[in-house]
Amino acid sequence: MAVDARPLWSCPRCGAKLVSRGLSHSCGRFSVAGFLKGRDSRERALFGRFVALVAGCGPYHVAPARTRVAFLVRVRFASVNRLGPGGMDVHFVLPRQLASTRLRRIDRVGRLFVHHLRVLRPEEFDAEVGAWLRESYREYGERRWLRKGSPPAAAPPAGAGAARRTRGGPRRSGG
Repeated sequence: MAVDARPLWSCPRCGAKLVSRGLSHSCGRFSVAGFLKGRDSRERALFGRFVALVAGCGPYHVAPARTRVAFLVRVRFASVNRLGPGGMDVHFVLPRQLASTRLRRIDRVGRLFVHHLRVLRPEEFDAEVGAWLRESYREYGERRWLRKGSPPAAAPPAGAGAARRTRGGPRRSGG
């Protein structure tokens, strides 16, 4: 399946890469170096391991903001939301809900699922997480799920709990 090859629009004020002109974003001069400033070697190792997994997915852009660093192809498919002594919180987006006890939370946003993961050690970024990121990169980041038609609203797997409703999406009941 061909990937949309149109160039991303760049904000003339901050350089942010966006799929189309005028989309809302955190307009400012943010950097990965600024995000990592004051972090210790363990925290930097966590961040580095996550970036290595993202790099294994294919070409990507980095979209640093004041409080997070997002990774995008056509759209932002994964993000480091917090990095500190308590570990690193990341999320990634898929058009289906995963069933894993490793996930802290799953938010349903329309027909998509935002999967949240907290990692304490670099080795927790293993093959399973790498597979989830590759799928997120392909399906959401490259927007392939849109070309397949609307994904079905999958029921949560038994024992997986409920996807939380956010941003006006439909509420899911627990299984």
